[in-house]
Amino acid sequence: MLAQDFHDPTGQTVRKVVEVAGTLEDSLVKLLLETTPPDQRQRMHEGFLNGPVADPAARTDVVSSQAQVDDLLESLGF
Repeated sequence: MLAQDFHDPTGQTVRKVVEVAGTLEDSLVKLLLETTPPDQRQRMHEGFLNGPVADPAARTDVVSSQAQVDDLLESLGF
């Protein structure tokens, strides 16, 4: 029971850093949205979080299925 009264200082520090990073990210996104010119806003929302930037048609090292990921990890010894 006594051990439950003591909190892990490292865990508390990590939690606070993650909260600060999340708050900072939210603030920066809001700032960018407010300062983006009106003609650029629509174009910005169309491509927001739509996946990876790599073009799989132009590259041979892009995997597209779980089987390919498993094969890659197996070739690396995992």
